[in-house]
Amino acid sequence: MTIPRRTLLLATSLLPAAAPAELTTLDGVMALLAARRGGTARFTESREFPELSMPLPSSGTLRWQPPAFLEKRTTDPIEEVLRIEGDRLLFERPAQNIRREIGLDDAPELRPLVESMRATLSGDLATLRQHFEVGFQTLPNGRWQLALTPRAMRVYAALQSVRITGRADALLSVVTRGNEGETTLEITPGP
Repeated sequence: MTIPRRTLLLATSLLPAAAPAELTTLDGVMALLAARRGGTARFTESREFPELSMPLPSSGTLRWQPPAFLEKRTTDPIEEVLRIEGDRLLFERPAQNIRREIGLDDAPELRPLVESMRATLSGDLATLRQHFEVGFQTLPNGRWQLALTPRAMRVYAALQSVRITGRADALLSVVTRGNEGETTLEITPGP
């Protein structure tokens, strides 16, 4: 018995598509991320602290321009801006008239946390490897995941892991686990 060609085409169209080759390797995903010249996204964030019974939610927008610009602007529940340009980090809470600027070289324990996101968005694997042991796996539905473990014990004392999930050249979530709890950043990529 032969199966009509039309039936075969219909049946194969219902099967899950194989992931493109560039999404099956760490180098391939980093190349896709490096090719993207910046972007915007919305985020929701949930911070869980051991001493609190409920997580603290927030939301806002992300903007980035590789290789050195990243901004996280929280709009709810309070306005807050965290902006990194080159080696400078700016933190602002306009309603409380708070503005602090520091150099990342003056706070070496912050740099790996900054680079976990900034280097990933830039597709900069060399910088990620400078600060982290980098694990990679493919997930169902064309997604991928990075597992970042800090190399420096000084950093590891405060930040134990960063897990980044994405699809193609977009980040979908960033989960950081540290001695003060866990933070989950859910990201909705913009156009």
